[in-house]
Amino acid sequence: MADQNTPMIQKPLSGVLLREATSEDDAQIRTLFRRNAMSGRISLAADCDPSFFAAIEIEGWARRTMVAESEQKIVGVVSMAKRRMFLNGAPADAGYAGSLRLDRSIRRTTIMSQGLLLVKQWHQESFDVPFYLFAILNDNMAARNVLTSGRVGLPPSQYIGTLYAAGIPLMKRRLPRPPTSVRVVRGAEVGAAAIAEFLNRIGREKQFFPVYTAEDIMKEDQILRGLGLNDFYVALSGNQISGVMSCWDQSLFRRIVVTGYSGYMRWLKPIIATFCKATHLAPIPAPGEPLRNLYAACIAIRENNRQIFTLLLNTILHDRYNTGHSFLIAGLMACDPLLPALKKFLHVPSRTGIYSLSLDGTDTANQLDGRVPYLELASL
Repeated sequence: MADQNTPMIQKPLSGVLLREATSEDDAQIRTLFRRNAMSGRISLAADCDPSFFAAIEIEGWARRTMVAESEQKIVGVVSMAKRRMFLNGAPADAGYAGSLRLDRSIRRTTIMSQGLLLVKQWHQESFDVPFYLFAILNDNMAARNVLTSGRVGLPPSQYIGTLYAAGIPLMKRRLPRPPTSVRVVRGAEVGAAAIAEFLNRIGREKQFFPVYTAEDIMKEDQILRGLGLNDFYVALSGNQISGVMSCWDQSLFRRIVVTGYSGYMRWLKPIIATFCKATHLAPIPAPGEPLRNLYAACIAIRENNRQIFTLLLNTILHDRYNTGHSFLIAGLMACDPLLPALKKFLHVPSRTGIYSLSLDGTDTANQLDGRVPYLELASL
């Protein structure tokens, strides 16, 4: 976020003022998120209490947030951030655009083309990256049609692929038996430096894998906010790391809240509640309550070994049962060689399209080699 005393302002069109957000806007932005629920059989809204600006730290560095204001009321928001990631095997900077929310009152105005002018200005001032990544749920056809069509003056976007997310229920499981000479330990036993080195050595084999440092792992805030050293699970083959996976609880700063049930889910909810009670699963949330999810993150497996991946995932599922959470969400791109192992778990699937957009007109997709993409689901 830039200097809050000198917010950038875009001349208003259609009665809407675009400017840079300040800390004084935090409460209104959080209210905007809550009232813009994604409709469906289960309606969901994002909740980033107690601080929107703290919640988006996980989106990257050099963050800036734009708000749309109408009659002193915030009716739209979008954030931009710079991320350090591996591109073609080398550390590089790229952008990320997220947290887009617009009230219905301005979705048919010139707000998108108006905001693009300010976005381009910020790109030159603060980011200067070759492209920006953004994510759209496959079910959100309206957003996909607007953001990928070029109709509002946006440059053409490149489709990167589909991120497959599996919501695995946290039920009672046996502690998995590791293969001979393999053991699973928590992060403190090997240390942050060894974990970061392994993540970067294995992560460079995949496109967009985040670049992590030991300091990132040890910090209580920034890009791994809420993720502690002992939230990392490490598979050791002898004294060598063969896989890393973390379990990320973001409930203290970012949640998905159920705002309502409709259609068949309205009458199915009592049946599911009874099933959850009988199987000792966490109860299904009532309207106004958050989904009690955890995230599998920082997934790095040497040689994409599916046995090690399954071992780490099963260990987390065992350990985090009966902690008040309902699901462990794990996400891999559709072309990831580890995905078949993930799909073997009983799960609820969802799919998100990943796109790149260059504000300089560069064809970013043709500059990337054939490495499998990896997107940190918990940071989207």
